[in-house]
Parts: sequence; structure tokens; C-alpha cells
Amino acid sequence: MSVPSTQEVIEAPVSDYDAFSLESLHDVHGHDGAQREIAPVVYMEKYDYYAITRFAEIQKALRDWRTFSSTDRPFYAPSPFRPRTLILEDPPEHTASKGAVMRVFDEGNLKKMGEYFKAEAERLLDQMLADGPADIDAFDDLSVKYILKVFPDVLGLPEGGRELLLKFGDAVFNVFGPPSELQKQKLESGAVAIDWVEENTARERQSEGGIGWQLYQMADEGKVSEHTAQQILKSIFAAGFDTTTASIASMVRAFADNPAEWQKLRENPSLVDNAWEEAIRFYPASRYGGRVAIKETVLGGVRIPEGAKILTMWLGSGRDPRQFVNPNEFHVDRDMARGHLSFGFGIHTCAGNVVARLEATTLLRAMVERIEKIELVGEPRQTVNYQAFGHDSVPVRLTPVAR
Repeated sequence: MSVPSTQEVIEAPVSDYDAFSLESLHDVHGHDGAQREIAPVVYMEKYDYYAITRFAEIQKALRDWRTFSSTDRPFYAPSPFRPRTLILEDPPEHTASKGAVMRVFDEGNLKKMGEYFKAEAERLLDQMLADGPADIDAFDDLSVKYILKVFPDVLGLPEGGRELLLKFGDAVFNVFGPPSELQKQKLESGAVAIDWVEENTARERQSEGGIGWQLYQMADEGKVSEHTAQQILKSIFAAGFDTTTASIASMVRAFADNPAEWQKLRENPSLVDNAWEEAIRFYPASRYGGRVAIKETVLGGVRIPEGAKILTMWLGSGRDPRQFVNPNEFHVDRDMARGHLSFGFGIHTCAGNVVARLEATTLLRAMVERIEKIELVGEPRQTVNYQAFGHDSVPVRLTPVAR
């Protein structure tokens, strides 16, 4: 371990914080944010892991996969909900797996997806607003209806059983955490989807030209193994639905709470992409990631011992006042050049982020063109989940633009 002579190295402050208690889960911004203000690295005594809490230190750790490896993390045990492929790999295995994902999400495929996403977003909104102002739940009636149509279509999935993807995704994001009644309920609820996911990721179920078909073609070409092709497809299933539906609903909530920002966006639609980035900074869909320290190291002046299991706290970093001015405020014209960590960073940046961004910004652009006003008509409800963050109910009134 080499430490600059001018840097004072301290032991990590010890916290008795339980990030997985129901109290914490009902106010993750408040509680995770409080840990961030203790130190850049905090030792969580109850579960014997280290939390990296601040933006700069998380970003630095994610750049250094040789020290902060993805091959292990707190609470990890083999699970049918969370394939090892991609998320629990480092190079060279990760390089091959991610290369396969990036190939199926190449420019040509994204262009086709974008055209289809646009047509479906416009069709859904036109139908919804045909009779004037519409009272809807932005989660069920907008986000879920849109995402469970467009992405399964792109994947070539059958119509029947798509709703199981939400149960599967909800279970996926409760795997990395301590045993509890909440975890038990989530995993039991998601178990009904396991057979459907297994069946629909098999080679023989892939439609020619679809994402799964393309992955198996790569296996035939020797670029990945057939097992890896199926595991990548399962990873896409695991990460491609729950966080996207939750984050779109959260985005709508942010606009309902900040009507002046909606008007600002309508007056300047060129801000759509920036507005989406601000929304997922403000309401990240994933609360944390995991790593293991391959060797003793120092981060932010705090010693991390060899073998330490680590949570990287994405959600708290999105409101780190050292990185963002007025971080608890939502501004569609915020200078996002300083970035956010809501899709991770470095070689393990979420492989599907290009699709999530395309889905969300396509829908948002169609909304800007059609919706004059977004108003809350009930109390939004945040989902209770170990790792995912979002809203599973956002009752709003959408007032269409006068034609």
C-alpha cells in the first residue's frame, strides 16, 4: 500500500446504521445522505461492510477495478435472480460479455429501436389524452404500459406473461441484502417468474433478428459461450424493466412537484436529454452497487483493508453537495457536465444505459409535445426495496396542449 506522505490516513468511522431496516428504506435519501456526511468511507458494523458514500471517492474506486473488484460484494450468494455474468465479472471475462451486449445495442439496432419507441410513445399518449385531461397513475398507466410494450417487443418476447418481468425485477433488486421478512416476501413473489424467464431466454424461443437471437449467433461465432449468451440475456431481463419503469415514474413525480421546471422544458425542448439526466441524478433507480477490496488501500484518506466487502452508495452520491450545487433541488437546465453515477461508472457502467436513456427521452419528448401541465392528484408512493429506488404509484393529472 502506497500513501502520499502528505495525506493523513484514518480508520473508517464506525456506524451502527442499518441501511436495510424499514425505517431506512422509507427515507433512503435522508438516511444514506446522513452517512455521506460522516466520511467518504464508513464502516457499517452490523453487517461488516464498508460504504463508500461520496461522489468523488465512488468515481475514483470505480475507475480502479484492479483494486475494487466486482467479483464479490456484501451479501452475495448464488441466486437464480442474479446471474454472475457482467455484474460479477472483471476483465477479461467482463470485456467479452460487455462487448457482446454493446454489439446488440449498436447504432443500427438503436436506430430501429428509437423509431419504434417513438411510435409507441406517441400512440400511448394520444390514446391517453384523446378526451382531454387524464387522471392516471404515472407508474401503472404510463411507465409500465410503455416499457412492458416496447422492450419485450424488441426482445421478441410473447405477450403472455410480460407482467412477470416486474415481479422478477423486484426480486432481483432485493437479492443483495440481509435476510429479512421483506426479502423473503420479494423473493417468493419473484419466484413465479423464474420458469418464464428461463423458458424465454432459451435459444429455441428467440425470434430471428431479435436481441436474444443475435446473442446466440455470437455464441455460434465463438465470441461467447452459449451459456454466457443466455446469462447475458437473463441480465438484460433482470435490469431492463424494474429500474426503467421506476425511474420514469420518478421523473414524472419530479415534474409534478416542480411545475416551473416542466414549463421551462416545454419552452426549451432541446433540454429533454439534460432533463432526463437530472431526473435520474435526483431520483437514481439503483441505490448502491458492490465491490471487494483486492488489496489494502486508502480512499479519501480512509484505510480500507484487504478483503473488505464494499457498497458503493450511488443514491447518496447523486445529492452530494461537494459535487452538485443545491443538490436537493430539481433543475432541468442544471449543468450536467459534472455527471452522475446513476448508471455506474468506468468499465462497469450499466451496459443497457443506452437503451434506458433512449426509452425515457423518447417518451419525455413525446410528453413535452403533448402535455401542458402535470399535477399531483394524490400522494406518491415510493417503492420499498433494498437496492432499487423508485415510485410504484404517482397519481397525476395530465392536461393536454390545446390544439
